[in-house]
Amino acid sequence: MTALRRLALLTAIATYLLIVVGAVVRSTGSGLGCPDWPLCHGQLLPPPNVKAWIEFSHRFSGAIVSAMMLAMVAAAWVWGRGVRHIVVPATAVPVMLAAQIGLGAWVVWLDTPALVVMVHLSFAFVILAFVLWVNIAARVAANGGLALAVDGPEQAPVLNRARLDGYWRLVLVTTAATYLLLIVGGLMRAVGAGWVCSGFPLCNGQALPFGSSGLVDLHLTHRLLAYLVAGLVGWIAWKTARTPGLPPAMRRVVLSLVVIVVAQITIGAVAVVVGPALVAQSVLAAQGMPDSASAAGAPVAAPLWIIQTLHVAGASAVWSMVVVLMSMAWHARRPELAVSSLAAEGTPSVPGATKRGVASAYFTLTKPRVVVLLLITTLAAMLMAHRGLPSLQLIFFTLLGGALAAGGAGAINHYLDRDVDELMGRTSARPIPAGMVPPLNGLFFGISLGILSFTLMVAFVNVLSAVLTLCALLFYVFVYTRWLKRWTSLNIVIGGAAGAIPPVVGIAAVTNEVNWLAIWLFTIIFVWTPPHFWALSLLMQREYAAAGIPMLPIVRGEEETRKQILGYSLAMVALTVAVWTFGLLGVVYAVSAAALGAIFLYYAVRLWREATANAARRLFRFSILYLALLFVAMVVDRQALL
Repeated sequence: MTALRRLALLTAIATYLLIVVGAVVRSTGSGLGCPDWPLCHGQLLPPPNVKAWIEFSHRFSGAIVSAMMLAMVAAAWVWGRGVRHIVVPATAVPVMLAAQIGLGAWVVWLDTPALVVMVHLSFAFVILAFVLWVNIAARVAANGGLALAVDGPEQAPVLNRARLDGYWRLVLVTTAATYLLLIVGGLMRAVGAGWVCSGFPLCNGQALPFGSSGLVDLHLTHRLLAYLVAGLVGWIAWKTARTPGLPPAMRRVVLSLVVIVVAQITIGAVAVVVGPALVAQSVLAAQGMPDSASAAGAPVAAPLWIIQTLHVAGASAVWSMVVVLMSMAWHARRPELAVSSLAAEGTPSVPGATKRGVASAYFTLTKPRVVVLLLITTLAAMLMAHRGLPSLQLIFFTLLGGALAAGGAGAINHYLDRDVDELMGRTSARPIPAGMVPPLNGLFFGISLGILSFTLMVAFVNVLSAVLTLCALLFYVFVYTRWLKRWTSLNIVIGGAAGAIPPVVGIAAVTNEVNWLAIWLFTIIFVWTPPHFWALSLLMQREYAAAGIPMLPIVRGEEETRKQILGYSLAMVALTVAVWTFGLLGVVYAVSAAALGAIFLYYAVRLWREATANAARRLFRFSILYLALLFVAMVVDRQALL
């Protein structure tokens, strides 16, 4: 059941992100970036067009999330059989998913009609609700019940059933009102009523100007529903504070819900204050009559879709918290599912822990040493692509976005690998196994970094770079960490693709395309990764074996691993030197690559012959320096060719 809980949680997170990506599609006007379905402009991969790639990213993400949903359903049928409140909502997911896929195709074929777009979004929220319900139900089953607050070690839960029934009815009404709010909001956005009211809390200088037009009436209805939901959430918070015995987890969810609702109202207020003016600027610019702002070159359209995307992301977060609270309240009303616990799901208490220590623990989750190496390759690629120094703003946001994404991937990796980290001496002191960071806190920290990275890169770099960065994060988390690492000895060979994407991102940030230079840099890091990590696995093979990780030395033996390291090292050096013959780089690079490659091969041959831990350690350490110096040599050579 624990595995089902984790799979449902990851599926819920992925579904939420898919909804946000869908919001990017709609907000940027990319709904018909691919005018056909299931192909895009009659081909599997879209043409080099920004809107086509935005739409394609949504389709590609949808395919991944759909596979995760089906896996969750299969897991529910296997591990949750006999538990109706797990199997029934899980079984509803593929039914809703089939309808959702059909609606998606219909949206494309019918040129994005407003009603179908609204239904498509409303189905997405229902699917998200089912997935979240399965996660909470599996969590309750895995923990033996829902932990209730108690007054003392020997006392029963102090929870009044009549009061809890009233609490449940209030949460149920809030859930229905929130869903109605989402539907009206989706319809309002689809028909273009989002900007017909300027100002907040007034609408065009009036309190409630109903009757002026149908669009204004729809917009005002959405506002009134938002006020209603906010009031209901406030009522829930008040009742939560006055209801003794509620599970601590429910109190945390209510607190999160209040914070998100306040943030969402703020975003909505900002939208109606600045949105209409931005729309007017966009219309004037499109008519060839730019005002002073657009004439000065101000990006008019970008703030609009960013605000819209943030509003949808906030609405999805509100809906998620409401559904989670509803599921918890339902389980709390079931005595057979409730258990007493003094410290269930609490934050681990670490003696001597300080705020600085906790901050350091979260920083450690990001794997900063790995991030630094990735940023070196990214910056080097940017300098090579620009043949000089790009704008400092572009460099800053590209590196910041890359650091946040890499750090987020590292934090999620810590969460997913916490079971094996406890079994390995090298990783047992990591923040989550050591109790410095609660597992779910680490997970949400990583997800937050990933979302922030994507948002910043779309806003300040370009969409292609943002999508590539997001793909690297998802590949590292889902393909490498959750699948390859524990399944095959080729985990490093295939998984190395995630670490090879940063230089591609750097070039895409400057050129807004993926060219041959980007592919070559990707290939170098892809081939470099196996000898780098296999050298480490030779040092850590006993711990990997204890944790059940099928690294190459465990599956194929040390001798075969050393041969593979030497083979990949030869291929890597040949690849790095051969590029000189194609004229992409000059003599400075060729000499540097040959010298660095010779040292790398020296260590690889020495490891092959000596077969000692010291030889493996020397190769591992030099491999890090090798990659950094190789990229420095590329940059120096590129500048010398100017």
